[in-house]
Amino acid sequence: MFGHTLKKTVADLTDDNSRNEQWVRKSNIQINGVPQKYGENLIAIITRLADHCHFPLKGDTDIDFITRVATKNDNDKRPKPIIVKFQARYKKDDFLAAIRKVKGIKGSDIGFVGVEDRIYANDHLSAKNRYLLQQAKAKCKDKNYAFCWVRNCTVMVRRNEKSPIIHVTSTEALKKIT
Repeated sequence: MFGHTLKKTVADLTDDNSRNEQWVRKSNIQINGVPQKYGENLIAIITRLADHCHFPLKGDTDIDFITRVATKNDNDKRPKPIIVKFQARYKKDDFLAAIRKVKGIKGSDIGFVGVEDRIYANDHLSAKNRYLLQQAKAKCKDKNYAFCWVRNCTVMVRRNEKSPIIHVTSTEALKKIT
C-alpha cells in the first residue's frame, strides 16, 4: 500500500513540476534563425522584426528580458535561439500572431544583408512539451493526420478539418492518435 502511495505522490509531483516549467514560459517566444554576432543588441533586432511585421512593440516597456540560449549540440552551426519574455502574455500572443501572418521572414528582411535563412517563432516550450510535440508530429505523419500544432503552449492534433481536436498533454494522450 505504501509503495502505491509513494508512486502516486512522485507522479503527481512530476506532473506539477512539468506544469510549472511550462507556466513560467507562458509569456515567452522562441525565435530561431536570427543571425548571431558578437556585441549584438537583441532588443534592436526584435524591434526590427516587429517593425517588419507591422507590430507595435516598445522594447523598453513590452519586453521583460531577452537572451540567446545554448543548444544541446555545441557543434551546431546554426545561430542560438532567442528567447523573448514579454511583460504581458496578450502582447506575446499578438506578436507571435503577427510574425506568423508574415510568411517567409528572412534575415535580410530585418537588416542582415545577404542572409536568406528563414526566421520563425514559436511558443517557448518546456523540455517535456518539446518531446510531446516531436512524438505527436511523428505519430501524425505515421497515422496520416493533417494537423499538428501548438497553441498556448499545448500540443494539439487533428486528423482532418472536421475531426475533434486532441490535446496532447502527456505520453498517455499520444495513444489517442490512432
